Amino acid sequence: MSLSTWLNRANAVVSFFSSVFFTVLFVVAATGPALLFASAPPQVSVAMAKASVRLGRLGYYYDRTQPQTELATIHFDLDADLSPLFNWNTKQLFVQLVAEYSTESYTTNQVTIWDDIIASKEDSVIKLKKKKGEYALSDISNKIGGLQANLSLQWDIMPHVGMLIHDKSAPHQITLPKIDGKKK
Repeated sequence: MSLSTWLNRANAVVSFFSSVFFTVLFVVAATGPALLFASAPPQVSVAMAKASVRLGRLGYYYDRTQPQTELATIHFDLDADLSPLFNWNTKQLFVQLVAEYSTESYTTNQVTIWDDIIASKEDSVIKLKKKKGEYALSDISNKIGGLQANLSLQWDIMPHVGMLIHDKSAPHQITLPKIDGKKK
């Protein structure tokens, strides 16, 4: 047998296995979201436990070149069962608690308060009580006290194969206190 015959056979084998491999990947990528939409939605309950607004500086604490701004710290309660989001194509979840509000200058403002990566279905039940947010809320206008915002849990489903899927829970409306600590 000549060399070209061997190369033709090797090319046919590699082409066949490549076609089968990419067909399997396509089936996996297509059925993962279908399984998510067929399952029950996750159960999520989020509420603000406590909030405070104070004057502070963003960035390095001793950097006096930064202007003082109002910084809000939120303590929250979160009860979520995200296990319906896991199927055989789910690699992990990236979850984040987001405060969304509007101002005169900008209609949509979103600030992440807390986030986590959930790598397995066993860790997908979250129960947090009076958890302090990892990140402070601030606004470009330097005023955050007294604003009304919506808290919602958002998640990104990262599959083994396929597209990233983003979704969120129903919002819970909160009102941030004024800088002097009195509620609006």
